[in-house]
Amino acid sequence: MKKTMNVMLATLAVALVGCGVLCEQAQAIPINGSVEFFGTGAPSGSSPGSPTTMVFANPWRTLLGIGAYAGVPFGTAATFTDFSFTGDGTGAALVGSVTPLWAFSFGGINYAFDLLALTNGHTATGSMSFTGTGTARATGFDDTFATWSLQGSGNNFAFTISTSTTTSVGGVPEGGTTVALLAIALVGTWALRRQLKVA
Repeated sequence: MKKTMNVMLATLAVALVGCGVLCEQAQAIPINGSVEFFGTGAPSGSSPGSPTTMVFANPWRTLLGIGAYAGVPFGTAATFTDFSFTGDGTGAALVGSVTPLWAFSFGGINYAFDLLALTNGHTATGSMSFTGTGTARATGFDDTFATWSLQGSGNNFAFTISTSTTTSVGGVPEGGTTVALLAIALVGTWALRRQLKVA
């Protein structure tokens, strides 16, 4: 009887540890929302270039935030990182990933976006536009897939009316609770089989 009790206590301990480890995944908090910035910038020339570099005049400022970015006040300073690309339109490609493309801090939270790929890119003397994909990051949140866009208009290659928007749509958190319950059931079944063999 004492042996059976020890097995049951060990089983319960393993199940609780498993639940603690696996249930933590259910607490994943993806970033949902979007943030928009405004500022100035200038490409090194028309695309397609070999390569064309987009140069930002920092700081840029937050314009509007929704979702996870809703509490960020208008005008919060953000730093943008220059990037280079080749090609034009849907054939545009980053020379290398940009980590981070933009970053800012507010209320003890560090926000950032890593640009990993361009899906479209074009610069000309009077306009520019880019779209891309990457990873949004924020303190206390899980890294989340995000899309990014940049538009601008101006004279020659001096774009004084430029906006950048990053939108993150977090997925459904992994079913850690289901996995933990399955683990508990398997361990319980094993303990019961072992108990029946002993008896």
